[in-house]
Amino acid sequence: MKPYQFYSVRHFPELALGHPARTQYQMTFSGEGEEVVTELTLENQNFEGSLSRLRVKSEVKHETFGFIRKVIGEKRQRLEFNEYLQPVDFAAYHDIPRNIVIFQAPKKVCRGVLLNLRAGACGVELVEMVVDFSKVIDKCSEYLAAWFRGVSSRVRAAGISGDQIQHDALFKKLLRDGQLSNVTIPWIFDDVEHRIMLTSGGAIVLIQDYKANQGFELNLATDVFDKLLSQVWEEKKARRSSDDCPGEP
Repeated sequence: MKPYQFYSVRHFPELALGHPARTQYQMTFSGEGEEVVTELTLENQNFEGSLSRLRVKSEVKHETFGFIRKVIGEKRQRLEFNEYLQPVDFAAYHDIPRNIVIFQAPKKVCRGVLLNLRAGACGVELVEMVVDFSKVIDKCSEYLAAWFRGVSSRVRAAGISGDQIQHDALFKKLLRDGQLSNVTIPWIFDDVEHRIMLTSGGAIVLIQDYKANQGFELNLATDVFDKLLSQVWEEKKARRSSDDCPGEP
């Protein structure tokens, strides 16, 4: 699966080829100040249609337990940690007519970079969006799969798949008890059906493997944006306590 995370643009500076928009700030990491630099560099002004290609480089903090073994003072010791910094380097796309930026990266990486951009001042202001699934079902003929979060006090997330699952009693029960996190739908593009996941946070995830045909993937993703996503999303007003779901990349 390949995710394309869409953001609405509030402000984006005019970039010269090879000259990045750059921000840095002091992140608190393991009780110390750690300088984190984030850069957005224009690589190709006319990459695909109205899309220009950018390169995003940054570091993202992950909170997780782990350990490493290393030699300190000629003695091998185990050092434990509960957070670490991951260097990230991925492609992004800026579309001026559509007023969007697309990050081609996993959800957690996108969130980390977005937080880094907000902490600095490089002139890039991207707006997180949320999908109104009550509008999605009116525009789609079928749900092939769906994930729900918070379905009970013990079950954090649950997923179902099948044919026309939006009409099934189990789907309706999960919709009453929990919150819809993402849906997989059939999408017709160039007279061929494709399986597309649409997430609550405004990502379009390509389920099928297109053999790194980047131009085709972008045209497919922007077709979904034009005909569906742009009509069913709105600006995120408040941060949810948690919108993680194991069904999303």
